[in-house]
Amino acid sequence: MPTENLVFRKIKEISAREMRPRPAINTVDLANELLITADSLMPLLSELKKLGLVTFRDPKASAVNLTLLGSVVKRDKN
Repeated sequence: MPTENLVFRKIKEISAREMRPRPAINTVDLANELLITADSLMPLLSELKKLGLVTFRDPKASAVNLTLLGSVVKRDKN
């Protein structure tokens, strides 16, 4: 089971692939890259949101993007 740190690093990795800063990342695509279900991803994303590292694009959390804080923070442990 991935940790918040692993999910956060994956979001940063996917964001770095895009030309524009802090792009929206589809949560289903993120779950597929992490090889987990979208349902098991949601608690991890919620924790990252509480920490102010990501925001949800809509109330259903179909996409997330890094916050300005999330784009500069490094979470290398675990």
